[in-house]
Amino acid sequence: MKFFYQSGAMGYGNGYWWHRFFNFPKLPLVTKTLTIVPKKGHRWAILPLLIPCIGKSVFNKVALDNIGIYNWAVLPDINVIVSIAGTDYEIQIMIKLLENYSIDGIELNVSCPNVKSYKNKIIPQTEHPLYLKLNHKQDPYTYDLDKIDGIRLNSVPLNIGITTIGGSGKIAQKKNWGFIERYNKEGLNVAGCSFTSFDDIKRLEDLGCKEIGIGSIILTNPALVERIKYYRLRKISPG
Repeated sequence: MKFFYQSGAMGYGNGYWWHRFFNFPKLPLVTKTLTIVPKKGHRWAILPLLIPCIGKSVFNKVALDNIGIYNWAVLPDINVIVSIAGTDYEIQIMIKLLENYSIDGIELNVSCPNVKSYKNKIIPQTEHPLYLKLNHKQDPYTYDLDKIDGIRLNSVPLNIGITTIGGSGKIAQKKNWGFIERYNKEGLNVAGCSFTSFDDIKRLEDLGCKEIGIGSIILTNPALVERIKYYRLRKISPG
């Protein structure tokens, strides 16, 4: 089983300040989704992490600043896929810009709740491997899947007023895993997500996942992420 850090889990490639307190395995990663124009985040969006009664949600979708693609640079010795979102025109500009970068692929995020999304559903041409990021409500067959190397899922949270309910981890399993099971049976290569234990990893393998993305668990259970390196090396569930 291959693992990777999902969009945002390791920021734009170098992680966040608190990562130095943990011994996370070195894995391929997807950057936090980049737009053309830098965007300011909303600091109150971290509240769902602090209020257990409304569940834990991935806050980086709306809380953290977006530096903009022109302020991003490839870091050495990191296997990175660049996640991008924007309008049809903006996507074309970013795709052309990324042709000049030595990267492992591009993730086309058409499920980002914070930007005007790609509407025409025509997959752009690129020399890089291309991945499509959807949420569980979106139909992958509305896109030209012949140009897609795989599908990743976005656990888009439900926004109510200034707070956010659910959206990731155990809360999102039923809907996300239903999507994974259906489309992996149809051969669409959907990556696993929303796991909270080693038992969940086995379940995702049984659902046909060839790789699993590490997302919100890096916030909610970082110790489990640290132990993934033992799982990968020994194929066992460490204590």
